[in-house]
Amino acid sequence: MKPAGYLINTEDGLQGEPGFIYDYILAENGLFIQARSPLLDARICIAEAVIRGLAPLEQKVSLSKGRIPDHIYQLALSVLYADRYRECYLAVTWDGEYHITMPSQQRSEAKVVYDVIPGAVLDIHSHAAMGAFYSVGWDDPDEQGFRLSMVAGKLNTLVPDIEMRIGVYGYFAPVAIAEVFDCTR
Repeated sequence: MKPAGYLINTEDGLQGEPGFIYDYILAENGLFIQARSPLLDARICIAEAVIRGLAPLEQKVSLSKGRIPDHIYQLALSVLYADRYRECYLAVTWDGEYHITMPSQQRSEAKVVYDVIPGAVLDIHSHAAMGAFYSVGWDDPDEQGFRLSMVAGKLNTLVPDIEMRIGVYGYFAPVAIAEVFDCTR
């Protein structure tokens, strides 16, 4: 079995040889990448197109252990607000329940360098007083695995700016907070 599979989404279902890490899927509405892990299941469109004769696909992102509880979201924001003028990194991990981990890191007003947490389902980092965005030169190369990520910005205000996305081996798609956290935002 190869690391990457190449599948076609026909009216009769998926055809082709799946990979053991991820699959590229050609569908009526474009090219998708799909991956599964013990914690995540995701399929995102990486190139929109119209391909007649195939069946369409929809994007999906789900956490295999259920959405992350709201108290984890609130705790993460509290930690980030505690030092709102320096960037910070947190990871959400699973060991029978969700936890927040804060690894060793070097922090400044515009950068955080941290030790990677193996098995994290969600990376969270702050942008201090700047808005929430993903840096093509810094975040994209750093997030080449398979996990969710969140950026919290404008921590010098009462309401932070939050961006979330799924990363599937170098391809990215936005994700709503309510798809990841069990909350009503």
